[in-house]
Amino acid sequence: MSFDSIGEDQFRLAVESAPAAMIVSSADGLIQFVNAETERMFGYRSDELVGKSIDILVPARMRAAHSSLRQSFFAHPSKRPMGVGRDLKATRRDGSEFPVEIGLTPIESESGAIVLATVLDITARREAENALSQRAAELERANERLAQFAYVASHDLQEPLRKIAAFSDILEQAISSANQTDMTYANSVMRSSALRARELVDDLLTYSRAINDAQNVQELDLREEIELAIDDLSESVAETGARLSIEAPHVAFRADRSQFARLTHNIVSNALKYRKQDCAPDIVISTTQNEREIVVAFADNGIGFESKYEQMVFEPFKRLHPKGRYPGTGIGLAICKSIADRHGWRLSVASQPGRGSTFYVAIPMKRPGNME
Repeated sequence: MSFDSIGEDQFRLAVESAPAAMIVSSADGLIQFVNAETERMFGYRSDELVGKSIDILVPARMRAAHSSLRQSFFAHPSKRPMGVGRDLKATRRDGSEFPVEIGLTPIESESGAIVLATVLDITARREAENALSQRAAELERANERLAQFAYVASHDLQEPLRKIAAFSDILEQAISSANQTDMTYANSVMRSSALRARELVDDLLTYSRAINDAQNVQELDLREEIELAIDDLSESVAETGARLSIEAPHVAFRADRSQFARLTHNIVSNALKYRKQDCAPDIVISTTQNEREIVVAFADNGIGFESKYEQMVFEPFKRLHPKGRYPGTGIGLAICKSIADRHGWRLSVASQPGRGSTFYVAIPMKRPGNME
């Protein structure tokens, strides 16, 4: 194809109106022409690019390789996409990088071989692909948790159901023999087992909702949301004589309000439940922050546990202590883990027997800032 055969004016008009960035450069890599979309995409004026090396638009770490690839292209010019199979990046004037797709078209001109590079900014596509990939990974994790949960739940439900079945026979015999003592005892056991089964079913439904319910993610104030969640525990805090302090800033973060409240509620309730018998609970909610994330720490002075259980405590129905000593089904922290996973947060714990536990929730900060 001849550059002059279509006429320079017509060529410029076609290129100038193109929705993609279009850049004409010589074999030695000097930019000869750019269109309006190039200026918009890269943040340069046309006169800042023409006459400069095309490498100005290439990330610094890739420039040496780019020069070699350019020489290879002009040695065997053909119309083709650039960097097939590789993630290509370009650099804006402000130094920021973004993913691109580039098509190369060789052109013969009077001054020699030149190349027309068509550049597409595929940031939106990559973000959509990443979001889809994250959602797929989230669904896979949710399915794994539900499968594990179904197995454990069915196993735990067997215990109260077996008791109900066994003591119904005892109750029937007691009624036949008019044995009041056995009737009272059998009735008590059956009632306790039924309540236990109902508690397990209720927690199963709560866990399922934490995994599957639609989220209403919005920008919230961290300190306000912690305070709101703690208010719901005011009676338990008063009953246990707990000291609770909040050392969190009014920083913006994104979350589903009800799910963040449940996560906070469950962690603090856990600290109140597993308290030492000889001293009041002391719970401190504090934060550390950098440019990437804010980490909320829930520290208590409770009974703690051995570090080898730091992963197991987040599994559904896993308990480290006998049911009679500490009530509950062992689902609270599993719900917290599900909520954290759905939000893309990291939930972890550090604990030592007799020295308490500290739960950490690491929340990415897309738009860090102070809301005061």
